Amino acid sequence: MAEDRLEEIKERIQNIGSLPTLPKVATEVISMAGNPDVSIKEIASIISQDPSLSAKILKVANSAFYGLKQRVASIQLALVILGLNKIKNLVIGISVFKTFPIRPGRPTFDREKFWEHSVGCGQIAKILATLLGCEMDGEEFVAGLLHDVGKIVLDQFFHDEFTKVVDLTFEKDIPMIEAEKEVLGTTHAEIGSWLAEDWKLPLSLVEAITYHHEPQKAALNPTLTSLVRLSDLFCKAKGIGFSGDAQGVSISDRIAWKTLKAAKPQLEELDMERFVFDLDTEIERAREYLGVFSNTDQAKEKV
Repeated sequence: MAEDRLEEIKERIQNIGSLPTLPKVATEVISMAGNPDVSIKEIASIISQDPSLSAKILKVANSAFYGLKQRVASIQLALVILGLNKIKNLVIGISVFKTFPIRPGRPTFDREKFWEHSVGCGQIAKILATLLGCEMDGEEFVAGLLHDVGKIVLDQFFHDEFTKVVDLTFEKDIPMIEAEKEVLGTTHAEIGSWLAEDWKLPLSLVEAITYHHEPQKAALNPTLTSLVRLSDLFCKAKGIGFSGDAQGVSISDRIAWKTLKAAKPQLEELDMERFVFDLDTEIERAREYLGVFSNTDQAKEKV
């Protein structure tokens, strides 16, 4: 059973004694963001304890990713202009990338291409959410960014088995998630869900990671999960990065479309041809976001 296999994998990672953890500042920010009595000054003070994190937040805040008209020179000003939730989600995204940096020398699973796909998925989710009037404060971007995080865990801790998974997707021309079930008895979605829970990420993010292949099972925020599902398909169809799947892609997840349309009827009026055409420009913005991290010494880190 998948649950039994998942428990075996959890135990194996825990026995290794190196379960990936988020930086202390990130966990504090996630916790504080849920406290209505915490001030912006207090949160800015916590973030400022990590100069590297602070520098990256300011770099992204001043990039084309947000397109702000005024320059943001401090974390406190970033919190005032962008809002606590956007900064919290930015902290989560930056911290996860730091936890799983780009690592060369893995031809089977190119982590740079993986992160390009993940950032692209997040950006498409952000664009879709904006077009449909979804107020998610950047959570849709982070959900897209993290939806496949379980694949990195598998590559890092179960490299040989994961290599077999990647090979099997090509040999049988099947989705990676099916190959994972065949080789591992569990999936990257289940592994990612466990990790997100361990990190105490917001429940809506945990749900989006868990059910990004099965949006019909999302109960807390089906709109977010459906956004991620469709964005993942758009990303694959556009050939943005590489997430490990070898199959050709069609954007035809009826359940995701139906769920999203029920919440946002204006989806019916979306000019899909124009939307797909405009993605090229937006993906360049996403690559700028990725460049904030990959152009640092994190790219040389070993995990």
